[in-house]
Amino acid sequence: MATAVQPWGTSRLALYPNTVELPYTRTELDAASQTTRYFDRSGQPVEMGGHGTSQSTASPTATGADGGGAQPPAPADADSLEDNVPD
Repeated sequence: MATAVQPWGTSRLALYPNTVELPYTRTELDAASQTTRYFDRSGQPVEMGGHGTSQSTASPTATGADGGGAQPPAPADADSLEDNVPD
C-alpha cells in the first residue's frame, strides 16, 4: 500500500495574523473630495488619522532559500556549461 505524501506547499503555510476590530461600521465616498468618510455605529464621523495610500496593510510575503529572493543563488556547474561543450 502506498504512503500518502504531504504536498510541499503545505509546509510553507502560515496562520493569518490576528484580526482587529475597526472603529467604524459604515463608509461613504465624499463626492467633493473623492475620499472615504468613516462612520461609527451611531452614525457619527470617525477620524481615521493619517494613513498614506502607499502603506501596505498586509504582511509582506517572504520566500525561502529556494532562490526566490533579491539575490538568487549562482547557477550550478551543470547549468553553466558552454554550448559547444558536449554533455
